[in-house]
Amino acid sequence: MTTEDERYYQPTDSKDAMRYVEKLFNRYKDAPLTDALLKYNQKLVFYLRQSVIATAKEEGVPERVKSAQRMADAMDEWVRIKALGKPFHGTMRHFKIVSDQQHVKFKARRQKGGGRQVNMRKSMHH
Repeated sequence: MTTEDERYYQPTDSKDAMRYVEKLFNRYKDAPLTDALLKYNQKLVFYLRQSVIATAKEEGVPERVKSAQRMADAMDEWVRIKALGKPFHGTMRHFKIVSDQQHVKFKARRQKGGGRQVNMRKSMHH
């Protein structure tokens, strides 16, 4: 997607707008902090705080207002981390920063039958 397309992106509602900002943020979060990137991040944060929060209020979705505020705060925090020269370990998922260490853990599937695996060859000799 080019910057021309981004400039004219018209979200359908506040959630769509938040998903879009989240996707953009995740695209640049690991890049070195430059003046241009700082300005771009500030523009997105301003967009969240002004347009998105106002739209969420109009839509009557107080939980989304809170999510948009948390999202903007997280993006400000990202700037502080990057400005200190520290690495940023995380991704924005569901409008929150999730650290890379908190990846989804899947439970190991337990075999039925007391943990004994049935050997096909043995079971066929009966």
